[in-house]
Amino acid sequence: MSEIKKFSQLYDTAEDRMAWDTEDADGETTRLWLTRRMCQGLAGAVVAMLQKKEHAAAEHESVLQAWEQVAAMAGFGNTAPVQPKPEMAVGLVTAVHLAPSAKGVSMTFDFGAGEHRSIGLTYAAIRQTLSVMHRLYVAAGWPTEVWPDWVADPEASAAVPADSVN
Repeated sequence: MSEIKKFSQLYDTAEDRMAWDTEDADGETTRLWLTRRMCQGLAGAVVAMLQKKEHAAAEHESVLQAWEQVAAMAGFGNTAPVQPKPEMAVGLVTAVHLAPSAKGVSMTFDFGAGEHRSIGLTYAAIRQTLSVMHRLYVAAGWPTEVWPDWVADPEASAAVPADSVN
């Protein structure tokens, strides 16, 4: 199993799929294709995991999640994208396994004939990944009901209504 050190996400119009171009510590690259259905399931599972992690009162859940999302995006740097190599491995992702920890989430992508790629992301990095996925969803014209407001428009969701301030 190869450990991902860096990845880029993109939407391919011709394939109508999302691609995660990954790079490991040795500089080897892999393109992981995710269908709309796989992306929807992944996004839903990660959103649920983040909501479970934060034990806020229901009436404050959206605002708390939005604040966390805004903070994560404030730290989102401009890193050069992964440069795919002609000999890179390519495969359609058949499963994504998520394992939460105190500091973040480990993701393992199953593809091809027994191939796997894994990455460990901090909670801020997983929120950044969700934000990019959301932007690609919108660009693709895919249905966006899987996305809560705190991902789709975190700044608006982070605003505390005046009537809730004591």
